[in-house]
Amino acid sequence: MDLETPTAGDAGSEAAQPSANNSKGFPLGAGAATGWCVFDADIPYPVAVMFDSAIDHNSRTMKGFCERSHVSLAPHGKTTMAPALFRRQIRDGAWAMTAATTWQAKTMREAGVNRVLIANQVVVPGEIEWLAKSLDEGFEVYCYVDSVEGVEIMNETLARRDSVNRLPVLLEMGIVGGRTGVRTIADGLLVAAAAARSPHLALTGTSGFEGILGPIGDRPVEERVDEFLDQIVELTHAIEANGWFEPTPEVIVTAGGSAFFDHVVDRFGHVSIESPLRIVIRSGCYISHDDGSLHHVSPMGETPRTAHGDRLVSAIEIWGVVLSRPEPTRVLVGIGKRDASADGLLPILKKVRRRGSTEVKAVAGTRVVEINDQHAFLEVDPADPLGVGDLVGFGISHPCTTFDKWRAIPIVDDDYRVVEIAETLF
Repeated sequence: MDLETPTAGDAGSEAAQPSANNSKGFPLGAGAATGWCVFDADIPYPVAVMFDSAIDHNSRTMKGFCERSHVSLAPHGKTTMAPALFRRQIRDGAWAMTAATTWQAKTMREAGVNRVLIANQVVVPGEIEWLAKSLDEGFEVYCYVDSVEGVEIMNETLARRDSVNRLPVLLEMGIVGGRTGVRTIADGLLVAAAAARSPHLALTGTSGFEGILGPIGDRPVEERVDEFLDQIVELTHAIEANGWFEPTPEVIVTAGGSAFFDHVVDRFGHVSIESPLRIVIRSGCYISHDDGSLHHVSPMGETPRTAHGDRLVSAIEIWGVVLSRPEPTRVLVGIGKRDASADGLLPILKKVRRRGSTEVKAVAGTRVVEINDQHAFLEVDPADPLGVGDLVGFGISHPCTTFDKWRAIPIVDDDYRVVEIAETLF
């Protein structure tokens, strides 16, 4: 990990704090932005929280992994879209942030991030002009190319302005039947040649995303991931052999979502080029982790695959109140699809605070069996004392589609007292 990367600047370090009266889960009465407790009497449920200690642990754990693996980290900021977390990630050594769109890149810049990788081809002229203008102003921004047509659009747009800098682009390798990216090495070399001929672009590296792969027949997903990553290595070698990475101070080779970044480190270790090389992984979910699908597949989840046995911990909880127990085995809690992700495993019950008690107790995980817009359904033993008015804390699965349900999320200490607010900008 590059520890000498410019850190987030002062501009944007004082992100506007959302009004307590305007954000879901914040005190009903006027109060301080921080210092309150999520169990105060005027808290309207549900409320989502992130633990400061867990965020710090996850950030330090990923930093250590990157340093030992001699790779850089450009976390995918679309996971959280939270400037408060961007600044923590940059502070803790992230080389850059990754964006999915130009708007996200602009948001990151305004939050004080100085280097952004847009993990998509940019083909809207106005957006290309913004990239060029930002480069000329000292903002370091990269984007992808995956077609000759895309290169032509960039050339046509950039030819109309007197840019000081070439726009750095990475050639994206894709997956047949998948998302963006060239499908073959041959197609990749056609695009690379077009980018190399451009007086306005600098072919700076190669990229891909392995996270959409799954097993096929008797072929395990790991085998398919390695095969895809090896294609990126082969493409990188072919471009280097043609001398098409000039002019660039270093070649960037990047992949790695939250499930297979250990494979990326292993396979990209086979890149052998004379140009200076930077390997970049782009995991976005590590900062929050989860109690579901990510925990099952992450190299630092329930079955660690790293040499040091690193483990990430879930940073997110969503608290709701038991609204009804209309049947002995059925409990209805006031959280729903508006509050927690439902596109993977459903939320899992982790903690209970009984009505009238101040004690938070951990409980054996019971996963929600059904979720509506505003209700979560639990199936419990008839002898379970869970009752109306009890507060329950859930862990979630798939952080991406939980963050985007909250305008602001309190960051709390281990006693659930708020130390910071993470505003989200989706």
